[in-house]
Amino acid sequence: MKIYLVKNIDAFDKSFVEKCITFFPKWRKEKMLRYKHLKGQIQCGLGYILLIHALREEGVFKEMPEFSYNEHDKPFLKNYPGWYFNISHSKTAVCCVLSRKEMGIDIEEVGEYKESLAAYICNDKELESLHDSENKADDFYKLWTRKEAVFKMIGSGITNDIKDILDTPYINITSLKVDNIWLTVVRRHHSEVDKL
Repeated sequence: MKIYLVKNIDAFDKSFVEKCITFFPKWRKEKMLRYKHLKGQIQCGLGYILLIHALREEGVFKEMPEFSYNEHDKPFLKNYPGWYFNISHSKTAVCCVLSRKEMGIDIEEVGEYKESLAAYICNDKELESLHDSENKADDFYKLWTRKEAVFKMIGSGITNDIKDILDTPYINITSLKVDNIWLTVVRRHHSEVDKL
């Protein structure tokens, strides 16, 4: 499994969107153009291009990826059975991951630490750890990406169990920091044996 990342998306402009329009399938073009702001269009276009690149890197690309959606509106690859993908973006970066196992990815830039937000998403143990941290903002955003990546793997969106979502069984969590950005990938193991 590889992570594909584009940073500094502010370097892209309207001409990037116009190029995407020339070769994207109709449904993806329409999705991209539904974003009112140029930045959203660029993020949408980059996410799809990263997915195409990932399929090529894996040696399985045969046609433009088509999406179907599960009951929670999580997209899956209709024309690449057995492959799972996830895309995430922040203000300045877009990332994509492709795998043979269910997974989720989240990316966030380290911003301001807000005690009220931490109290909303963290359980008592996590709050205690943040309270003792020398870099609360950094540790909070790492934790946030971990939780969000689990929700994205599950495909449920953020739910009431946000405080304890990291207790989800059979998951493997990998977080890394690139410049001022935390990136977390969560993969599902189907049994205890898969974890070995």
